[in-house]
Amino acid sequence: MKLPSALASYFDGLNEERLQQSLRILQGDFSYDGGRFDLITDCFLNNDPVLFESAIPWLKEAVQEKSFMDSILRFERNKLEWELERLNTDPIHYHYAIEFTEQKIEEMCTKTLHEQALRSFDDLCSTMVAAKDFTAAQSGENYYFTKLLRIVYEAHYAEKREQRKFKRELQKSTRLYQYYLAADIDLFEADPQYSKYNLYSITTDIELLIGLPCRIFDPQRPLQMFIEDTPRHLLELFERLRKDGLIKDLALLASNEALVETDKYIFVTLGVEEVQLPLTLHNLSRHPDEELVHTVMRKNGFPIDGTTVVPSVSTFCELGSEDRTWCSITTNSMTFEEIAHIPELLEDCAVTRMVHLEYFVDDGQLYVSHIDHEYIFYTHEEFDLRTKDPCQKGNARKRLKTFKIDRSAIPFMLDDSTLFVHTLIEACFDRPHLLMNFLLDLLLPRD
Repeated sequence: MKLPSALASYFDGLNEERLQQSLRILQGDFSYDGGRFDLITDCFLNNDPVLFESAIPWLKEAVQEKSFMDSILRFERNKLEWELERLNTDPIHYHYAIEFTEQKIEEMCTKTLHEQALRSFDDLCSTMVAAKDFTAAQSGENYYFTKLLRIVYEAHYAEKREQRKFKRELQKSTRLYQYYLAADIDLFEADPQYSKYNLYSITTDIELLIGLPCRIFDPQRPLQMFIEDTPRHLLELFERLRKDGLIKDLALLASNEALVETDKYIFVTLGVEEVQLPLTLHNLSRHPDEELVHTVMRKNGFPIDGTTVVPSVSTFCELGSEDRTWCSITTNSMTFEEIAHIPELLEDCAVTRMVHLEYFVDDGQLYVSHIDHEYIFYTHEEFDLRTKDPCQKGNARKRLKTFKIDRSAIPFMLDDSTLFVHTLIEACFDRPHLLMNFLLDLLLPRD
């Protein structure tokens, strides 16, 4: 969803200003008391002239097009459906929230958004002292258009985040590289994971700050970098395995631009934090076998070293779905790649997710010696071929790794029943359930 270039530039400036304010808070500067609401609503409350003289007049004209208003409703509905999916992970605990969200989805329409905005405006006027000084422009009707503009703004930034997520700047032009260069450290020479994969190595003198937000901390500078695309529960698991000596080398994808120059350990608390846990034998249930289809395309031998691992190429899907996860197993590696029927599309390519691991067998038990997660970028022609050919490579862009573990000896199942590979697959893939039974069978064969 595109904003006019002048308006997009203005909101980009506001967004950057709020980012810098957040960074200052992490540095210990609490002089800024934060925005009272979301960025666009704050513009309304602050009687921002650009909002009333440019943004709202543009939006009033834009929503006359039915397709534009439909796109606003679609984005808001998709956001609620994503929230509903999250709530359904614990239907007993979130019973009332699920009912409320389902009702909001069912009632989603222009009239409902308008009525909700006016009720919200009335509540605002009854509770906010400053509301008595509202100008004529700060009306209930303009508050409604402000709420619509917030949806447009969020959709615009969702697109920008997706593009930024997959696009990495040239390493030597980033703020991170230049920061270290000013300290007489060339990351290209000092960190081979950075030069090869854009990852930052977590050495013995580097700390992981795990919380909100998760960061890499170099206490010698001091410098903190945000960790991108690796969730907190994975970081906690990695840190535990590092301390136990089961991981020797770990590298993570760090922000190249948002840097926090501080030695302070400051975290943000936002209401009740939802804690995600690793998968174990106790909290992972088998998916009904009759709903899954496992197709072996090719077998290359017999079980390895008395285990149930068979070199092969196979696919996993759900009955009635054309989404696939490919699995390729050799005598020392496993590669899992999600190939969606309708893939995630960028301007020039299609994106898939891949987890690659190397393993060894000791006394009949499986151990991970290397594992990484990466995004693969296919041209549209390559992707069409990849849906049928496991040997087809993606060459549209350089692969993007989010983490990489080397020189490890991690049991597939830890002593406390934590399922290491299951947990990584669940965190990295959109449809992890397709592989869960298969991976369990590698550890606990069924009769």
